[in-house]
Order: sequence, then C-alpha cells, then structure tokens
Amino acid sequence: MEHIILIIFNLQYEGYPLTYEGDPSWLRQRLDIFKKYCINAFANQTDPNFHLLIYCDSTTPDPYKSELLELETKYKFINICWEFSQAYASDSNFWAKSFKNSVLDNIKNLTPPDTTEVICSRFENDDIPEVRYNEAVKLAHQHYDIISVAKGLYWDIKNNQFLDSVFPTGPFISVKSKLNDFMSPHEDEHHNYIKYRGGKPFITEENLWIQLVHGDNIWNRLDRMPGQLIPAPSDEYLKLHFAYE
Repeated sequence: MEHIILIIFNLQYEGYPLTYEGDPSWLRQRLDIFKKYCINAFANQTDPNFHLLIYCDSTTPDPYKSELLELETKYKFINICWEFSQAYASDSNFWAKSFKNSVLDNIKNLTPPDTTEVICSRFENDDIPEVRYNEAVKLAHQHYDIISVAKGLYWDIKNNQFLDSVFPTGPFISVKSKLNDFMSPHEDEHHNYIKYRGGKPFITEENLWIQLVHGDNIWNRLDRMPGQLIPAPSDEYLKLHFAYE
C-alpha cells in the first residue's frame, strides 16, 4: 500500500509574520529542529516504502530554499511541492479543494500508474515518528479507513521533560481512500475525523510519535496536553525507537 506523509512546512498564514523574518527566524528554528530531531526517524523507518510530501512557500528565499532542496536531494523519500505561498486558514475551500487537489495530483505523480488506493497521513515539522510508524499505520489500515494514531510522547526539549499521552482525537490523522474518492487528512479539523467521519483511535502499547514542545510553539505546553509526566526516557530508548542521537 502506498503511504504519503504530508508536512506543511512553511506556508504563510494571514495575520502572522513571514516565516523567514526575524533573528532567528521561525523557519531557521524549524529547519534546525527538523534536521536535529525528526529527519533521522523518517530515514530509519523499518518499512522504507513511503513518501514524505512537504509543502513549502513558493517564495522561500535562500539560504532556506537551498537547505530544503539539499534535504530533497539527500533523502529520496522527500518530495517538495512549491505550488503555494499562503495557506488560507480562514478559507475552508482552500483545504477542501485547492490543497486537496494539489495533494492528489502529487500522489498520482509519486505512485505507480496502477495505484487505486493510498494512505495519506499528516505530520508537522517538529514531530518525530517512531521507527515503526509506517509499518504500524499500514497494519492499522487493514482494518480501518480513518485512524488517529493516539499513543505518543510530548517532549519539552528546553526542560527535558516528557509527557506520556493517549490522545484519541489528536492531530496524527491517517486516511486510507480511493484515488477516485480521495480524502485528505487536512480537509477537516483533526478532531472531526474521529467525532464525525467514522475514524477510530489507534491505541498501541508503544509510543508511535513524539511531539516536540519548544519556545516557538507555546500552545503545546505540557500542562495543556493530555497525559502524565514520566521520567525522561534513556538515550538508548530514544535512539532505538526514534533514531535520535
């Protein structure tokens, strides 16, 4: 089964500063985080058959654009789409039509011509997949069309604190659909895929993701997230399960 993982990397949002402005810029910080914490976990998946489809601002300047292109060259599973500059958060038609159609077009270009069905998942550029994430999601989709990968960790990287969490309606949405009736994991609020679209929480014993908590995403403070504080996992655990060194 073909699996496409989507990351909205640096599309601009109305009312917010440009991601490449400031010192350090938002984009500088996110690129550093993505390269330090996240990319190795994608590169070390036990099932390497997936595509990481990254949406970047078409007006991204250098040196950021060059860095992103270097990642695309180095990691063959990365494909960057430069189609949009802004993400129209207040316009539901953008996510349900323009963005959805773009994702579908890219999937058709990335997959074999005889592909009729795909899995499409959503991640952020500061999320880390467990090294068995792709394998586990494909197994779950043998039973369900829409899932929320519910079990994971929140990691406050400034204070090295960890929260063990089960989030049944969380943001790690994954959708299996036919290409002729394609459903994007971004066309609705993540809660709604479980509450209203028939999705099922996929709750595992093992943590299948880490969501990083850092100064640039203060909404995701540990005290605002579901779960309980736990002792920091060992370096060996983070290396084995999340390819972090």
